[in-house]
Amino acid sequence: MARDSATSHDHGRIIHEVQWSEALPWWLLFRAAGTAFAPTVILLALLGSLATWAGWSICDSLRVPGADPAADAILDATLSGPALGVPAGADPLRITSPSRAALPALRSAWTWLPRPAADVLELVAIPFRPTATLAQMSGALARLGWFVLVWSIFGTGIARHVALKLIDEDAPGLVGSALYGARKWLAAFNSVGFVLLGIVALSIPGAILGLLMRTEWGLAVAGAVWPLVLAGAVVLAILAIGLVAGWPMMVAAVGVERGDSFQAISTAFSYLYQRPLHYAFYAAVALVVAVPALAAAGLFADVTSTFALWAASLGMGHERTRTVLEGLARPDTAAWGLRALGFWTRGLESLLGSFGWGYFWAIATAAYMLLRHDVDGTELDEVVIDEPGM
Repeated sequence: MARDSATSHDHGRIIHEVQWSEALPWWLLFRAAGTAFAPTVILLALLGSLATWAGWSICDSLRVPGADPAADAILDATLSGPALGVPAGADPLRITSPSRAALPALRSAWTWLPRPAADVLELVAIPFRPTATLAQMSGALARLGWFVLVWSIFGTGIARHVALKLIDEDAPGLVGSALYGARKWLAAFNSVGFVLLGIVALSIPGAILGLLMRTEWGLAVAGAVWPLVLAGAVVLAILAIGLVAGWPMMVAAVGVERGDSFQAISTAFSYLYQRPLHYAFYAAVALVVAVPALAAAGLFADVTSTFALWAASLGMGHERTRTVLEGLARPDTAAWGLRALGFWTRGLESLLGSFGWGYFWAIATAAYMLLRHDVDGTELDEVVIDEPGM
């Protein structure tokens, strides 16, 4: 990997030298942010976004509950209304969310997340809500399964492309990266599946206790042994947090190491729980860098759209331009030309939105390489190039 250095000379002698890649290894995050602007990364992210939208649209058309706003409204009503039998003004979520009362400021941190990420995390929370119905759980899991499948392909392809770019190796293009993701998607997908199966298996004793809690005497027994249940739930919490926070690391591990599911799981959990402060620091840096990166992408998209219409307005004239803009603002316009213009405008919006996912996977790849360096001492420029045994 190329190294930047600052040197000072006095009569031909080197007095001081700084290896920035060693002094500030997290500078790799800034380099990764730059790779998010690569056409290959943007197009892979666009394909992943379109595939995710297509799958979720099918779920919506089939009225599968889960991410549908109406289903969420029903779920929220069951959490806060008379259905729970709680007094007016009481907060039943304090039972399952002690932080709502002890650390209310943490709730404001949710607003710092990009909207797509917040939407996915809200979807992740549905299957683990105690009041979620079976239909809501299965619907959310169906959407999440499709989401993980899609990004197991395109996220792995992006991770491979970015990892090779970061070490100044020849990176595959759009087709090569997509083919790599298509070959290795099962390892990334199974990483999630195996951890989820572990969570389900470990929750069986709690489910058995829940059957007893259908009766009053069973509820009394549960009250007596609840500390043991909470202690066992610590393991479930470790697995769940590791799954959600470590999933990007699992995908990056497949892209960087060409590893299997078990290697991806072990490295992700190891890096997350051995260096949680490092992980949090890299995430904070990523959010800070995201502001100018997204602003630059947004500015480029706005200028592109504006200049396209400006060039056309030179021929259309002022009045016709205003008429076209007013037609584009109406969602029920019947003119084919206006609908086509609106389609391409929304396509540019989709391209801009997909840039965020490309940035996410580029940063996740760099964070994985940094955490690997922190935990295992692996050099930042080490990426598995060839398949083992080839």
